[in-house]
Amino acid sequence: MRIAVMLVAAAVLAGCATVEGYRQQTALFVGQPSDALLVELGPPVSREPLSGGGEVWTYYSQQHHYVAGGPRTETRTRTITWRDDRGRRQSRTETYDVTVYDPPREWSTDCETRFVIGADGVVRDFRFEGEACRAPEIREAR
Repeated sequence: MRIAVMLVAAAVLAGCATVEGYRQQTALFVGQPSDALLVELGPPVSREPLSGGGEVWTYYSQQHHYVAGGPRTETRTRTITWRDDRGRRQSRTETYDVTVYDPPREWSTDCETRFVIGADGVVRDFRFEGEACRAPEIREAR
């Protein structure tokens, strides 16, 4: 419950989601019983035994992203060059707007987080990788 309160407080006090924010929030589990992971994150995708009696718990998440397409205005510049009736080279630069259509885009990002659980059932360490491993940074209250 304490971790849930800290995570909510962190989200309220924080700005943009970053990798550092994910590291900060994930680090809150270190030193906690593995039950905290089960309560907050649910069951892991996999549990692998370690030689010292502990386990590595793996969590996986995927985020789906969508950006609607549509028209947008783009400013372009072109230079026109010609020879006048005396044979001199002339040029002028024009700036103009065009309407460009961007099609809709969708993609997914992933995050894999591995927690090292000691033989005593306490979270000892973690590692993570993936573009979706982002969370709001924890700011100290002043």
